[in-house]
Amino acid sequence: MANAERMVGTVCVPCMDGKMVQAPHPRSSTKTTKGELVHSAMGGPLTESLGGSIYFITALEDSTGFITATLIKTQGMASEALKPRIRQLETMTGVNVKRGRHDSVKEYLTLDLKAMYERKGITSEMTALYKAQQNRKAERVNRTLLERVRAALLDSRAEEELWADALASVVHVLNRSPKAGLDVTPLEALTGQSPNVAGFRVWGSRAWALKPKKQERKLDPRTDVGRFVRYTVGGKAFRILEYGTNKVFERRDVLMEEKPTKAGTSPVGSSAGPQLKMTEDSANDGGMDESMDMLDAEEDGGEKKLPVVDSESKDDGDSDSLADDIVDEERQGQNDSMLPVGTPTSDVDNAAPGPRRSTRRPAPKVTWWEKDQKAYLASGAESAAKDGWDLTKPPANEKEARACPDWLLWQKAIKDKVVAHKQLGTWCKTKVSNEKQKTVKTCFVLDIKHDA
Repeated sequence: MANAERMVGTVCVPCMDGKMVQAPHPRSSTKTTKGELVHSAMGGPLTESLGGSIYFITALEDSTGFITATLIKTQGMASEALKPRIRQLETMTGVNVKRGRHDSVKEYLTLDLKAMYERKGITSEMTALYKAQQNRKAERVNRTLLERVRAALLDSRAEEELWADALASVVHVLNRSPKAGLDVTPLEALTGQSPNVAGFRVWGSRAWALKPKKQERKLDPRTDVGRFVRYTVGGKAFRILEYGTNKVFERRDVLMEEKPTKAGTSPVGSSAGPQLKMTEDSANDGGMDESMDMLDAEEDGGEKKLPVVDSESKDDGDSDSLADDIVDEERQGQNDSMLPVGTPTSDVDNAAPGPRRSTRRPAPKVTWWEKDQKAYLASGAESAAKDGWDLTKPPANEKEARACPDWLLWQKAIKDKVVAHKQLGTWCKTKVSNEKQKTVKTCFVLDIKHDA
């Protein structure tokens, strides 16, 4: 050896110094009883909430997975926030907590927390420095909570200051939801009582809260409009954040709109109720109803805007639209053959008798592709080859056929088929006279006959 002094026994000191890595952290398979072990961890810092908190501390009961979360303004409040959570778990279970596991940081190493542990006989299990993996369950709970809080804020487009209310709602729902490895919910496993989930609502939904009788006036709206932000634990009410202010109030009689609103809309200044629909009858399409949620159409100033319907995009992919067009063309042709050319149908009854005019209709216009279909197919094949189309395979539906270069041929074939069915009496368009009758939509099956 060139440098024997650096060798100690059979261990290569340079190899240890240059290659040592941390040992794996195996999962613990030890099962605990109710109230035996409580995990605790702190999360943050986050955006300052409406109450001024930027941190939160969680306590996880190991055997049931029951979670409690407490908001704190500074890290030094962690030990003071943990003590009431331990007392809460002991009250709910009727069993004294035996062990408490948390990080070995100064926030948990206070004299008051140590004195409470000694008085209650709780064993303090501190993790090694910079080894949060030893408290993996509590760290995983904090990660799950933050993921769901982030998703709730993004889904409702709420401000980040509402993270504290979203956190409380997430904890409320998780304790009353099924958990992997348990046959019951964490709350039922802890207390033995099945939770009532009838009051679950979508977080951040627009809410109308009925005003108390003492706050109502004769002609004022009877509701306060706001956003649902939290459940009232221990009571039967919801906490609502009023729009335009930071005022939070609790109400029992609340009506919510739980479906998402469109981007760019603001419900401020409106007292309209949810699920308001406007129905518009259209005589041209057989009486189809077009409904729109009035709440989604309101802008910031309370102005209501109706959606613009594109006729081309509406007809694409609809087989009934093409059949209706064919029927309308035939009806129009029959009506026009009975009237003088250029005379509107609305003026027939009131029109004075005039000079006799010719009722002959001009000859139908024949396009070049109808005269020479082989030339059209040849030109379509060249353009289709450039665009990557395969004209040897039939389109799957009408929408795909409209995008093909040989759409004009498909359109002519569809019109011929509709006319043939009408002549044979195998297809007709009818109106439903009552709700018991069911209509059958027209569907075209497109195929290519290579031996025709």
